[in-house]
Amino acid sequence: MTAMLAGRALAVEKNAADASRYLDIVRRYADAMIEHGRDVYGAVQSPLFAVTLDRKTLRLPEKKPGGISGIREGDRTLTGANPMLDLNFHQTLYALTKATGEKRYAAEADAALKWFFGHCQSSKGLMAWGEHQGWDFVKDAPSAPTAPHEFYRPWVLWDRCFKLAPGPCHRFATGLWNHQISDHKTGAFSRHAMDIWDKDKVSARKGYEFPRHGGFYIATWAEAYERTRDKEMLKAIECLVDSFQAHRNKTTGIIPAESSTPELVWPQSNLSLAIDLHDGAKKVPAPLAKKMRACAERIDGTFMAIKHDMGPDGRGFLKAVRASTLEPTDTYTARGINNPGKKDSWTHTWETGYGESTDAQAAMLCLSRWQQVRRDGCKKLFLAAAGRYLRSDPDLTITLYPGALADAIAVVVGAYRLTRDKKYLDRAGAFAKTALEVFFKDDSPLPRASSKHDHYEAITRGDTLAMVLLDLWAARARPALDLGLKWTDR
Repeated sequence: MTAMLAGRALAVEKNAADASRYLDIVRRYADAMIEHGRDVYGAVQSPLFAVTLDRKTLRLPEKKPGGISGIREGDRTLTGANPMLDLNFHQTLYALTKATGEKRYAAEADAALKWFFGHCQSSKGLMAWGEHQGWDFVKDAPSAPTAPHEFYRPWVLWDRCFKLAPGPCHRFATGLWNHQISDHKTGAFSRHAMDIWDKDKVSARKGYEFPRHGGFYIATWAEAYERTRDKEMLKAIECLVDSFQAHRNKTTGIIPAESSTPELVWPQSNLSLAIDLHDGAKKVPAPLAKKMRACAERIDGTFMAIKHDMGPDGRGFLKAVRASTLEPTDTYTARGINNPGKKDSWTHTWETGYGESTDAQAAMLCLSRWQQVRRDGCKKLFLAAAGRYLRSDPDLTITLYPGALADAIAVVVGAYRLTRDKKYLDRAGAFAKTALEVFFKDDSPLPRASSKHDHYEAITRGDTLAMVLLDLWAARARPALDLGLKWTDR
């Protein structure tokens, strides 16, 4: 009995030591970014954080870093800030204040976001952020002024930003309606708004009405309405909800990926829209809220009708299906493009990149939706994905992103919180060990851009890795602590 108790004590001690190490790693990353990763370049210096840095000098790279497999060159911000690319870094700073009691972390995030919204907004209200734009530290101007405005991920810090910069946030929401949506009657839009820095050119396009992007807009407008009571925001929301409902496939009821390719469906894009519809419904009047929830619930039904293959040896989640049959397809075939190397209908366990996602990313969508509505089908799919990660080790033969390991850690930590089965927490620890060995393998406090690249670049989601390591620390060391983190990689 004495030996057994001693063994348990050692296990508890090791568990606490591992948890403390995660916190230390995250704090070291945050401290380095606060001290060295700011805008100290050009004529106008600011509290903004760089999203690409040399990990040895902790400065902007003197030479352009080499290309990263799965990342398009036009999507990289190499010369300054892009708060949407390091959204989870900002989330991590706010969470560190809750974890440590040190207010400076939240204060530094506040300073960066307040400055960004006060200085990096076009006359049309849209920002120098997202999938193609950023803010250049040397030029003190947009890094790609002719590139389109496009959300990279949902912006989940509106509550904080409206407190810091209420006017610019409202202008952004209004600009999104006026310059991202082409037709205010039909809701036709494109995920790309062009020429946002040219006040004389029309920005809005149509034909690429991606559901997930529509959800990002709806979430923005709902936040703006809650704080301003601007009825134009309700009009914008209802316009897009009606548009998505009108474009549902007549046979299956599913929402196509875009009006220009009505037979192509991205199921994860639909589920992302459902998440934003549900959250947004809490902020608007009852009649519109009811319509939003009904749209979201119908999305659930179509997502569950798809034949995902989540068994132990299954192919994963279906990431592209035909609208009229829900049978597998791929984006290139559906668009009539000949690209044999990209004809893949399923998610992957570890490989991700532009237009790709892992089992874990899809699983986190299911978990997010289950947390909203407690739909058993979402929970079943999520736990099936978590089970697959109990048997799959990180693939170090590919260009592995820190975000891919972060996704896996998030899934097994989520499964632990759902089931209280220690095997998931143990698996999270194993993944975290690999993550530290691969991405924090030297003296630099910043994570590597990938397993094959030594610079820091937020687009591969090192910020998400830091966020989930902090969440893993909380799960082990302070399980009652709510860090307020929201899953955004969808």
